[in-house]
Amino acid sequence: MVIDVGQRTCRCTELGEQAQYWKAQHARAVEREAGWKQRALDLEKVVRQQETLIEQLTARVETLTAEVRRLRQQVFGRKAEPLQPPIGEPPPGDGPSCGSPKAAQGRGQKPGGPGHARKTHEGLPTQEIVHELAEQERCCPRCRKPFVGFPGTEDSEEIDWQVKVVRRLHRRMRYRPTCDCQEVSGIVTAPCPDKLIAKGLFSVGFWVRVLLEKFLFQRPLYRVIQVLSLEGLEVSEGTLTGGLWRIAELLQPMYAQVLQRNRSSQHWHWDETRWMVFEQTEEKESYRWWLWVSVTSETCVYLLEPSRSAQVPRKHLGEEAQGVISADRYAVYRKLGEKIRVAFCWAHVRRDFLEVGRGYPKLKGWAQAWVRGIDELFSQNRKRLQATSGSEVFCQEDRTLRGAVAAMADLWQRELSNPALHPVQRKVLESLRRHWEGLTLFVEHPKIPMDNNEAERRLRNPVIGRKNYYGSGSVWSATLTAMLFTLFQTLLINHIDPKQWLQAYFEACARNRGNPPDQMQTFLPWNLSEEHKAAWRYPKPNPSP
Repeated sequence: MVIDVGQRTCRCTELGEQAQYWKAQHARAVEREAGWKQRALDLEKVVRQQETLIEQLTARVETLTAEVRRLRQQVFGRKAEPLQPPIGEPPPGDGPSCGSPKAAQGRGQKPGGPGHARKTHEGLPTQEIVHELAEQERCCPRCRKPFVGFPGTEDSEEIDWQVKVVRRLHRRMRYRPTCDCQEVSGIVTAPCPDKLIAKGLFSVGFWVRVLLEKFLFQRPLYRVIQVLSLEGLEVSEGTLTGGLWRIAELLQPMYAQVLQRNRSSQHWHWDETRWMVFEQTEEKESYRWWLWVSVTSETCVYLLEPSRSAQVPRKHLGEEAQGVISADRYAVYRKLGEKIRVAFCWAHVRRDFLEVGRGYPKLKGWAQAWVRGIDELFSQNRKRLQATSGSEVFCQEDRTLRGAVAAMADLWQRELSNPALHPVQRKVLESLRRHWEGLTLFVEHPKIPMDNNEAERRLRNPVIGRKNYYGSGSVWSATLTAMLFTLFQTLLINHIDPKQWLQAYFEACARNRGNPPDQMQTFLPWNLSEEHKAAWRYPKPNPSP
């Protein structure tokens, strides 16, 4: 056999080139595979980032949707809870009667219920009006024979409301002495009537009505002027403002006495709300001030301050004050020292769960369960307070209450230990945990209420005034506002008629030549005589029919 060396060499060269070619193709394939793997890793990273972003956006949408529901409820919804079973519970009648929610009842008289007798108004001044038949009607229309009188009358009554402005003209008689002893020289004139404001035009009763209209009924001063103009009296706002400035000096001592009485207590309800004072001061750039309220069993004190800091209650109560403050969860109340303990409001905690239920439909059942638990605490505490302290019934109800509180503490601890808990649920329960010591203060001290509703109710009347006349035009008028809010609400707490009290106090000031009376202490509600308490009682007891 003959072997062609040149042909063999060419064949080897060809095979080598093919090997190099496939080797290069393999390298490129490996490179492409590595690129695709890296691309896949990059895409997986992008997907994870997008999934995280979607989760964040979904949570953000859920939060904003809940906020929209809350704001919609605040603006357009009912202010009180509807009288119907919570969502998720069967309506009355669908299940067994034992433990089912009470049926919602409408307002007004219920069919078949006992009626209410008409109230009598025998305490009002009575004006008798006699009605007789006309002379031509006192005979038979057919035979014309006259009628004769019949014993008794057919009576009916109506209530009339008369408001009028009267101009009093004081004519002081003058006398000339006829003796020659020169003991009395010149003309003798009857003394001037007592004036609340020297050379003032308006009477004590006029100023009492102005103060009641502005600071108790929260009617703006310009509307009071409009009402006076309807009665025929034209008066400028500046005239009334000048009189109010003088009246502030007469009320300052009484305000100071109420402040002192408020400080001497050991349990206070505190709250605050914004109040506008439209005057620039060195210490305050904006017009927003704060109206603080401190309520005790005998007093209701308002403080108008430019600050919302802890310095306000600390300055009012003093460094040595000790006791319990019922308040919301505003942080400043926890900074008043170790001698002041804070009893937090369960109504605010309950409101947290209600907002969660309204804002997050999937958490509504959980929120409603917590609301029912809080309602049971309120109910059980009422049962304990209805029993005589120290009695067997009281001890039994007290043990039941303590058991319910312990069960609730165990519940929020177990739920907080759940890592899958919704962030909103965790936020509410964390707040409950932080304030638990103050929330359960009522357990050891039954006289401390579970809520701070007393302070919030006392702020409602001033808030109406803020909506009607926006605030105060100057610092001195803001001070007068705090004084009169304090005096009126303190009188109402002690069941004293503000109109009669203010009339008597101003008359005493007028007798003292426009100065606070010397016996000012006797006008304090807790120093009033039994006679004055009965005469000035508010509301007046209604005579039985």
